Amino acid sequence: MPEFKTDRGLVSVDLLPNLCPICHYAVSPHFVSATSNSDTRNIDSEVNAAFKCTAPNCYRLFIATYKKKQLSAGSTSGSFFLIDTAPKTYKASPHEAEITSNFPSFIKIFSQAEAAEANGLDEIAGVGYRKALEFLIKDYCIHKMPEKSESIKITNLGSVIDNFVEDTNLKNCSKRATWLGNDETHYTKKWDDRDINDLKILIKLSCSWINSNLLTEKYLQEMQ
Repeated sequence: MPEFKTDRGLVSVDLLPNLCPICHYAVSPHFVSATSNSDTRNIDSEVNAAFKCTAPNCYRLFIATYKKKQLSAGSTSGSFFLIDTAPKTYKASPHEAEITSNFPSFIKIFSQAEAAEANGLDEIAGVGYRKALEFLIKDYCIHKMPEKSESIKITNLGSVIDNFVEDTNLKNCSKRATWLGNDETHYTKKWDDRDINDLKILIKLSCSWINSNLLTEKYLQEMQ
């Protein structure tokens, strides 16, 4: 196991950070210093170690937090285990070019939901994803049927999907995304076997079907 020196003595750790939380590059960071909140022999002691990223475009400091683990009743590991690194910077997920250029409100809301999730705000991230989905589907339907824009804007998302989405795959994926998104806003969940990751997958699938439809529309118009 790796070891490094703290202000309270030498400690063994399970591993050193291999990913910079700031630039997101895989690195072998340079150890700077470490401190402990109490005697490192204590069960509840915590070690904070400062590392310097070795990526050429970063070279910034970050903190790795280590804690002991209770192996069994009355037995605690003498080594420290990596729990987290900070500060974290948010890295946005990529989206298809057609989605990015045509649905800026969706991109903005989805990115904010991702940032909330990345910072541990899991209770509100799902609400953000649900809002992003609504903007995506409604803006797409308005793109397809501009003459019905006012009706689409004031109609609930489920009814918009039922009445205005024509593509079967998009209808089925966005409908299920709506179910899971609604679960994120309600006191009692209906889909206990699904979580926010399933919601994100269904939103991504919805984006893929919309992207395919927009590209098809584009090439058919350009190549008469």
